[in-house]
Amino acid sequence: MPVVFSRPLLFLLAFVLFVGSDVRATELPRHDILVVHSYHCGLQFSTAVNQGINQVLLAKDRNDIELHVEYLDGIHLENAGQIQETRRYFKNKFASQPLVAVIGVGDLAYSFLLKSHAELFPSTPLVFCGLTMFDQRTDRDEFVTAVFEPYDITATVRAGIDLFPGSRQLVVINDNMSLTGMINRPLIEKGLKPFKNRLKITFFENCSMIDLLDRVSSLQDDTLVLLMNFTRDINGETFSFERSCRLISAKCKVPILSVWEFYLEQGVFGGKMLDFARQGKEAGIMVLDLMHGKPINELPIRPTSNNRFVFDYSKLKQFQVSYSSLPPDSEVTKEPESVLWKNKALGWTLLGIALALEAVVIILSVNIYRRKKSEAELENHKNHLEELVEQRTLELTTANEKMREENIERQKAENALRESEEILHQLSVRLLSAQEDERRRISVELHDELGQSLAALKLQLRALRSKITNGRAPEILVKECEELRDSINLIIENARRLSRDLSPVALDDLGIDPALDYLISNFSKLYHIDTRSDLIEINHFFDQNGQRMLYRILQEILNNIGKHSGADHVFFQIEKKGGNVLLLVKDNGCGFDSAKVLNRKSLESGMGLTAMAERVRTLGGTMEIYSELEQGTEIVVSVPVCQKTETRRQKPEDRNQKTETRRQKPEDKNC
Repeated sequence: MPVVFSRPLLFLLAFVLFVGSDVRATELPRHDILVVHSYHCGLQFSTAVNQGINQVLLAKDRNDIELHVEYLDGIHLENAGQIQETRRYFKNKFASQPLVAVIGVGDLAYSFLLKSHAELFPSTPLVFCGLTMFDQRTDRDEFVTAVFEPYDITATVRAGIDLFPGSRQLVVINDNMSLTGMINRPLIEKGLKPFKNRLKITFFENCSMIDLLDRVSSLQDDTLVLLMNFTRDINGETFSFERSCRLISAKCKVPILSVWEFYLEQGVFGGKMLDFARQGKEAGIMVLDLMHGKPINELPIRPTSNNRFVFDYSKLKQFQVSYSSLPPDSEVTKEPESVLWKNKALGWTLLGIALALEAVVIILSVNIYRRKKSEAELENHKNHLEELVEQRTLELTTANEKMREENIERQKAENALRESEEILHQLSVRLLSAQEDERRRISVELHDELGQSLAALKLQLRALRSKITNGRAPEILVKECEELRDSINLIIENARRLSRDLSPVALDDLGIDPALDYLISNFSKLYHIDTRSDLIEINHFFDQNGQRMLYRILQEILNNIGKHSGADHVFFQIEKKGGNVLLLVKDNGCGFDSAKVLNRKSLESGMGLTAMAERVRTLGGTMEIYSELEQGTEIVVSVPVCQKTETRRQKPEDRNQKTETRRQKPEDKNC
């Protein structure tokens, strides 16, 4: 028997499916990466490293990386208590956050992460860059790798000597109060060894900023300054890299050399400087290798050699240094552009305007000459043109009159076509009505004439069998009588079914609701197809003619499904939406190309679809067919009604029962 699903159950299933699909949709891949900087945000050193990291990890084709950036602000990180407080901050923030890798930028981040690795990020790979010194023999362990590029003090000082040959002294500014300053000291001494016999080398360290500025302001003209690091003086006062550089350069009257790119445009002359953006990019590439499953112990330390000579244009002008004297492949920052180059767009515009004006003058001159020449010709052709205009006007008038007559004829033809279409529609309605009347007459004749005749024949056959049995006739005659009686029973049943199909008695006597129930039930038994239905009572929505039209529409749909679809399940639904009753029939059969079938001419598409469409049109409704090959078919019929009440009906025996059916086997088609 058909099974009817209640609305709450359907809504619950739909909600579960929707939520399940939504949850799956939000499970996107995500890789969290932490970047820890030694100094503060906004420092050119930090900005350059971030630029390189972002270029790799936040590229347009990567949407699976979440980048977390933290700054230790090492200039103001004064004591162990602050470091311990920073360690607790990191532990609280990232304790439950699984990280793919941690990128440490600078010496302070290097020291902090190595000491806190086991506590904060156990088993998380550490990738370092922007380091002053990295000894892979002692610093490399199973969780650590680095991008390391040592600064080149020797090349920087040699370039200063070449540009200022009269230099006899070198002052090195480097504090011993910060971690970076302490790491710098041995590296500076190593880089200055080649110049011990050439220059008098003096270190300005372990002093206050005021003392440093006094000493710098009194330097002689034969002196060069190498600015390394001065972020904490002997009094414990801290200075940002930018501020310390600006204070020193404001008092210093001699060239200041440096290996740090973030000192540029703060008052330094230049030097061979590190490319921190390149180091950030290399660190990002290492992290991508880790994301792709490569063990960190297989990632070697990546030494880079991207130091380049960079000089400040304003300082070149201040100390009168020519471009030709700079080392090969040097870069100069903030070069001013010439007035002509700055205004090249305006120059090209003015040149274009001048050329355009010149062209206009030439064109106007040619036009004046041609105009004078043409005036004479125009005068000669004037009369001829007037004649041509009159002739053309007459032709256009005639053509317009002819077009008006053609429009009138076309309008008449269109009106006649619409009238013919309306007449055909009325004929179609009458034909369907006559067809119903004829079916009713044939049904009555089948039931009254053929049915009664067969019943009488059955009674006679029963009497004959009784006589044969009493007379002890051969057993074969008795068997043939039995077979003949079974055949007559089958003929009677077929005659009754044919009579019901031609004119269903339930439709005329009880209305469309019982008739549809019987039609669906009989369809399921006849074709061995599982059916499910969800119907409302619509008997009170339509008159007898409308009920008969809807019955025939569903009957034709079921005939097509039973004969052509090969389906083993069909779902029926009738509901009311607004002022319309919707009939939906959906099967899981072989389907068909609906666009191809519906675009064929009505004579090619068969009488079934044509009759269905005409009945729907007679009721003032619409019919939509959705079907694809091997995807089943869905038919939706919408018919307008005027009533507003509706009742959901469900057979008592269908509520908790599902019809057990089977698909018809090929050998059963003739049964």
